[in-house]
Amino acid sequence: MLDAISRRCSVRSYTDAPVAEEDLRQVLEAALSAPTANNVRPWHIVVVTDAAKRAKLAQAHQWARFCAQSPVVLVFCADAGHQPHWWIEDTCAALENALIQATDLGLGTCWIGIRGGEGGREPGPEREEFVREALDIPATIRVLGLVSLGHPAGELTPKPPGPMDAVHRESW
Repeated sequence: MLDAISRRCSVRSYTDAPVAEEDLRQVLEAALSAPTANNVRPWHIVVVTDAAKRAKLAQAHQWARFCAQSPVVLVFCADAGHQPHWWIEDTCAALENALIQATDLGLGTCWIGIRGGEGGREPGPEREEFVREALDIPATIRVLGLVSLGHPAGELTPKPPGPMDAVHRESW
């Protein structure tokens, strides 16, 4: 597991090779196996392979442009009404599981944040609405982020772990 975690990096350029259905199934199964508060499982994942829809998602904001090139875009959403306090954490855990499983399968991914700040204090509500409209997602569902998924084009450049001085024991 640590090997896949250490090899994971953001991929923003993909080949034209399709993602095998079995690989996609494993990525989705990993996501759906994530921990969740009170076993509520508020997440929903929209799998987007249609080229026109991926091109539309690529317009969500400037950091999403390569979604048009990746053969698959996973849209991580949640029913915040069923889990108002922990939906972000639960859905992030599912998304991270997907990233790691994809890496283990030799696939590349990039997490593209979409979620707006609560109460409109941060940019993003318009991005959520854009994705909702593009994919007919109900207004009651929050959009956390997109994950581009495909076979990486070019060399990958994983980053080393952060410094251990960020770890504290017993107290700060």
